[in-house]
Amino acid sequence: MAKIESQSSENCKTRTWLFIKMVLLLVSIICIILNVLVVKHLRHSFMNEINALMEQGGDSVDSLAVNSEPASSSNGKRSGKLMDVLSLLERYEKAIKAPNTKQVVVAMGKSFILKRDFDIWDYSFKKQNHSIALSNMHNLQQGVHPDWTVLKCLDLFDGKSHCIEPTDLLTLKRYQRVSRLFGLRKALWNKDRFCETMAFATRGYDDLPYEFVFPCWIMPTDFVELIKEAKTKYQNRSFILKPTDRGEGNGIIVMDDWRQLTNWKSKFPDNDEIVVQTYLPNPFLIKQRKWDMRTYVLVTSINPLRVYMYRDGLVRFASSKYEKDAKAGGKATSFLTNTSINKKAGVAVEDLTWPFARVWTYLIGIGIDPEMLWNRIERAVVQLLLSAEPSFVKQFKKLQNDFTCVNCYQLLGVDVIVDDDLVPRVIEVNGEPSMQLSGEDNSQYDYTKKSMAHDLITLLYSADTFSRSLAQDFTEMELEGFNIGFEALGCSSSDDICLRKNDVEYLLESKKEQQNMGGFRRIYPHKEGNYYDKFIAHLDTKFPYGSVTSTAKIHNLVTDLEKISRVKSKNSVPEGALKLAVENEDDDQEEA
Repeated sequence: MAKIESQSSENCKTRTWLFIKMVLLLVSIICIILNVLVVKHLRHSFMNEINALMEQGGDSVDSLAVNSEPASSSNGKRSGKLMDVLSLLERYEKAIKAPNTKQVVVAMGKSFILKRDFDIWDYSFKKQNHSIALSNMHNLQQGVHPDWTVLKCLDLFDGKSHCIEPTDLLTLKRYQRVSRLFGLRKALWNKDRFCETMAFATRGYDDLPYEFVFPCWIMPTDFVELIKEAKTKYQNRSFILKPTDRGEGNGIIVMDDWRQLTNWKSKFPDNDEIVVQTYLPNPFLIKQRKWDMRTYVLVTSINPLRVYMYRDGLVRFASSKYEKDAKAGGKATSFLTNTSINKKAGVAVEDLTWPFARVWTYLIGIGIDPEMLWNRIERAVVQLLLSAEPSFVKQFKKLQNDFTCVNCYQLLGVDVIVDDDLVPRVIEVNGEPSMQLSGEDNSQYDYTKKSMAHDLITLLYSADTFSRSLAQDFTEMELEGFNIGFEALGCSSSDDICLRKNDVEYLLESKKEQQNMGGFRRIYPHKEGNYYDKFIAHLDTKFPYGSVTSTAKIHNLVTDLEKISRVKSKNSVPEGALKLAVENEDDDQEEA
């Protein structure tokens, strides 16, 4: 009997504790719901207050400060900070915007590049009511073009020879733009420097989900390291060897056995230096042919990074069927995709190149999600450019310690190859991709280049006002609990970040570009930017001592801003535009 009573007492205690736990759980749920409702109410009322404040004072916050009524203590502090931030943003916005909506463009560079590409830029700038004139560096230095706002540099180098002296970049007005990233040649454009930059950036980091570039060595400098790694890590791989002073696929060979690498000099007697990379053993084939992609990438800031990829590009095919087990890669026309080599085989150019939309259609036809592949390609390009940032900064510091090339931008041709696991790798970077028009009727490539030139100009040189849109984003961030301080207004220890003038200008330009992307898609900053968190933290250790600016320092902020931003590009191509373009590719669907 006593045992039964004891058991009953224990059951009663258990039920009591369960009841208490359920009550506590219910109270917690109610508190969470109330908290969400309160936050929503505060956000709604505060955003209404912001909009009211913005609408009161006409065109500027300065007039708003004069006309606004006295507010309660808490609202007054909040409104006061908002007005201070808006005033600061509008002041910085005026500094980075050209004085007139009509751009004054001066084009110069190397003669054969001007002959090749000037026509499309002349057409595109004039079509948008901007003026453009051919000139030279001497005229620029002599003040012949005192009101210029855009320097269109068409050159094979960083611009020193034919466009602008690097030291002159330090004296530009903030709104002047130069189509040249200082340091690109030494960071990415040269094959050997590309190899060196990637090796330095990725050294000591083993957390990549997959390679975005091929392992790379410079001969003879890296000979000992190459042989060591070839014997241990790549003993069953072939290697591709490229001269550093030639292009369009000329001089490239494949070696099937690492032991052959010791005789590299006999294959390149006239070269003091070559680049060696692992050779892709499993390329993804289309109709049994090897292919790669020329993507068009617009970098509008490198330190910190801001970059876009165009919706269309060029897919280049080898003219012969791929020979998997062929010695030394087989025929050049089976393992090289350079159009200049393959058209010599008597194959029509239109059969050697596809637009992206046609590949998109082909992938759908064989059951592959092209959106997934494109996302991977974009991530590979972002990782490439993030990896190059420390190299750029090293060169920037030689000009001036705090130089960040804020006036610089550049359109790049980035070549990518995909393996049969759908892993993309960047092959190389071209800093002056051809914009030459064929002049043929209904040429898709002419249409793509004209559209891209038009969208680039709109993205960079819009006269839109965007400071208030950024202020709204800042307010959203504050309501989410992210405290933003401004060096010009005074930062506090409770701020999660203290933005300097350069940071605010970066964010203003980012907002302006976001409103006018056209056929470009921003690939960094990006709402899924947390994918790069660990890699960016690793790269932050690679910067020269004393660097004050880097993507890492504002990465969390710009990623969160992308998540909450409601701004939509008013002239953008809809998401999945390639899907729309493929509707006219029915013949390829049948072939697939």
